Amino acid sequence: MPLDQPASARRAPTFHAHPEADARQLLGALLPRRAATARHVQQAHARLAVLGLATARVLPHLLAALPRLPPLHDGASSSSYPLSLFRRSNSSSAFASNHLLRVLPHPLPLRLFPGPRRRNPHSFTFLLSSLSTHLDADRAGGPASSSSLGSHVHALAVKAGAAADLYVRNALTHFYGVCGDVGAMRRVFDELPRVRDVVTWNAVLAGYVRAGMARVAREMFDEMPVRDEVSWSTVVGGYVKEGELDVALAVFRDMVEKGVRVNEAAVVTALSAAAQLGLLEHGRFVHQVVHQEGMPISVNVGAAMVDMYAKCGCVAVAREVFDGMPRRDVFAWNAMICGLAAHGLGQDAVELFELFLGEGLSPTNITFVGVLNACSRFGLVAEGRQYFELMAEKYSVEPEMEHYGCMVDLLGRAGLVQEAIELIEGMPIAPDPVLWGTVLSACKKHGLVDLGVKVGSKLIELEPAHDGHYVLLASIYAKAKKWDEVREVRKLMSSRGTSKSAGWSLMEAQGNVHKFLVGDMDHKDSIRIYNMLDMINRRLADAGYVPDVSSVLHDIGDEEKVHAVKVHSERLAIAYGFIVTEVGNPIRIVKNLQVCGDCHEFSKMVTKVFNREIIVRDGSRFHHMKEGKCSCLDYW
Repeated sequence: MPLDQPASARRAPTFHAHPEADARQLLGALLPRRAATARHVQQAHARLAVLGLATARVLPHLLAALPRLPPLHDGASSSSYPLSLFRRSNSSSAFASNHLLRVLPHPLPLRLFPGPRRRNPHSFTFLLSSLSTHLDADRAGGPASSSSLGSHVHALAVKAGAAADLYVRNALTHFYGVCGDVGAMRRVFDELPRVRDVVTWNAVLAGYVRAGMARVAREMFDEMPVRDEVSWSTVVGGYVKEGELDVALAVFRDMVEKGVRVNEAAVVTALSAAAQLGLLEHGRFVHQVVHQEGMPISVNVGAAMVDMYAKCGCVAVAREVFDGMPRRDVFAWNAMICGLAAHGLGQDAVELFELFLGEGLSPTNITFVGVLNACSRFGLVAEGRQYFELMAEKYSVEPEMEHYGCMVDLLGRAGLVQEAIELIEGMPIAPDPVLWGTVLSACKKHGLVDLGVKVGSKLIELEPAHDGHYVLLASIYAKAKKWDEVREVRKLMSSRGTSKSAGWSLMEAQGNVHKFLVGDMDHKDSIRIYNMLDMINRRLADAGYVPDVSSVLHDIGDEEKVHAVKVHSERLAIAYGFIVTEVGNPIRIVKNLQVCGDCHEFSKMVTKVFNREIIVRDGSRFHHMKEGKCSCLDYW
């Protein structure tokens, strides 16, 4: 209709429907195809009312279209609309009462359950589902209290003759699993072996995974007569939860090879495992599966992919994925900001944070961890102070231990150690030993021996079993060449049964993960590795490289110290990288501990002499080394 017509001639489109039309067809025309919100349902209700079609026969279908309402925070206001629909509809029908139970927030379904005169097995299913979904919001009495509620509903179902219904049994199995009552869950599962389907088995798998029993879940998985994508993704998630990340990735790969269509949960979990291990080839495999399956890059998948690429050393690819996401939530922004910070791209992280604020989004505590960490890595002291103050003042995010940790690290790296101590002493919450450990690291970095001894002694009293405190204190003494004190610290460490954590380095090559320890001789290619390392050392010596042995905590000759640093795990990994990595491709290494100063210099020299790129993810950050320079700018 032309827009230049008078207003009286322009009419809103009219919905024409026969009065006898089926209620579902009417709602199908009025509601969006995807999940409707409460607002959509109310708008559809208003339209039906205008058309004179909001009859008692239609209202239960409006109730069925409502999404589950969030937990109550403002009395009964959020539940008033569904209750009104129920009372004005044919409320004697089980259809209406069941959907009322489904949409109401806990604990209203439990209170209203005895009221409706008409019930069927689905009534118990909806009630148990409500209990399971809102368990965390009503868990003040602990798991035992929650389980007793389920037992009460279970007893009612038995009394009503509904306990043998497959859907009720599935809901019971799921509920007991959510409660952590694996005994009751297993009893329900075992009672009627013929009343099971794949959903029943999946509920048991999930229950064992929640209880931290991944191996039992795997045994159940192996016994399953039929498995679906939920079964596989649950087992993958179980291994990730238990920290068996390599096993989780192997299960995911097996899932793909067996032709099972992966779901979003499996993809996100596998990406998380690859990210935690820092194994790029595994992460790329998951990304390739997503592409081959034609799976859309949802908010969750995109955020997990950004996180994976950032933690696997490909921050540029992470940014490409981030920029290409059709929709981004705060988790995706957090992953990108934290990723840039970990790679030492402090200015980029700060600029992205400002863009985040410009989008009108609200930062979370993780967002501030990312931006404060970025300031710390790049030495942006003024900006770090500013963001730390804005947290509570402007965004109502109260600083937590991690935020104080970032600030102490920022100040300590910048040499403002006394200000860092004042910040710790002025905290409204009790500081944890990690903060004092950060101060101790700063004392070592800036050669503050007396202060370092004082802080180190205090830390050893607080955490006598923590090996890192002894090692840092010994390092401070060693740097000052106080070898008697170094021996005393080592003797104290030994008398308390504490030993230094073994450093290791991981490297991916041709689909396999290779692990190296200091002085490792167990690798199948050890002879080739050490021959390669000798060649590298000769070339570096010719180029003027002289080892820095200050990190060796033994009062031994310089020649022995040189030999000690020459067999550090990352050097063995680099030598192996020369053997198995094509020229032009970076050598990627993951370390469990912070890289030592001499290995850092060694790696930089390797990139200069051999024109190779090395990327190291150590215990705190990434080091991108190329042409004799490192992305950290030696500020680490």
